Amino acid sequence: MRVISRTVRVNDPADPDEVFLTRDDVWAALERKAENAVPVVAAMDECTVLERTENGLVREVVFHGERVREEIVFHPKTRVSFFRDDEAARWVIHNDIDEDEQGLTLTFTGELDLGGGEAEDAAADRMQAGYLLAIRTTLKLAREVVGNA
Repeated sequence: MRVISRTVRVNDPADPDEVFLTRDDVWAALERKAENAVPVVAAMDECTVLERTENGLVREVVFHGERVREEIVFHPKTRVSFFRDDEAARWVIHNDIDEDEQGLTLTFTGELDLGGGEAEDAAADRMQAGYLLAIRTTLKLAREVVGNA
């Protein structure tokens, strides 16, 4: 099992021209990402919602040609969790909206079981870099939505 995590600041206090995002804006962006992550996850080729549940959804995604089923659980305005558990891999990835003395943050944390060894290390490193980019892209797209509202 490997744990990866990165946190990004939602709003840059040094950039007064940047579109300011509230917790509600970030939450709406995470919901959009759960519904269709293709625009924000570079490794994702397809994303189809199969089922809606009381507190989330089940989706099928294609990463680099591999079809994967994920269960998504919403913890309103604080966390979205993505679960995969099949013969090829197990993971839970959390996207957490938090706040510190400087404002909102968005953190992804992944607990990954990708088979162990060097292959797992390489895959975890790729996932960490990809997820960091996905978080930044999620915030960029949120700013576009808010800026056009």
